[in-house]
Amino acid sequence: MHPRCSLYGRLIVAAVAALGAACAAGHAAAQEPVATVEFVPANSNPPVPAGLKVTCLANPDTTQPSNTCPIVKYKGITTWAYSYIDNRVSLALVGYDSANKVVSNVEKPGVRYVFDELSSLHTKTVLFVGQSKQWITVPWSELGPK
Repeated sequence: MHPRCSLYGRLIVAAVAALGAACAAGHAAAQEPVATVEFVPANSNPPVPAGLKVTCLANPDTTQPSNTCPIVKYKGITTWAYSYIDNRVSLALVGYDSANKVVSNVEKPGVRYVFDELSSLHTKTVLFVGQSKQWITVPWSELGPK
């Protein structure tokens, strides 16, 4: 075999192997769980823990309630962003399992009265937007099973 053919053959084999590895890595990444945001009827919430209330806004610049609420689903956990009855500027991110049992309840200061939620595949965070367009970001890892 000509030396140049042997070199080109090795380069082609190496390129195909690298492409295969890249495709396999991409496939593995595609299989990772993704936090998704859904809008559900505002009155479809599971039991609300004491001291909290469902407050989903139709518009971030008013206190008009919305008919729907954004929720996050991640790794089998559904997270609702509740407000506090004492009206503090915080959200209670309450995670529920498939039986609607509370599995987490974490206070996140800086925003109240949820309006919208956006999940980012790039940053692996969820942006929670509330009254007066105030917002916080929460890593997906804080929204999944503990």
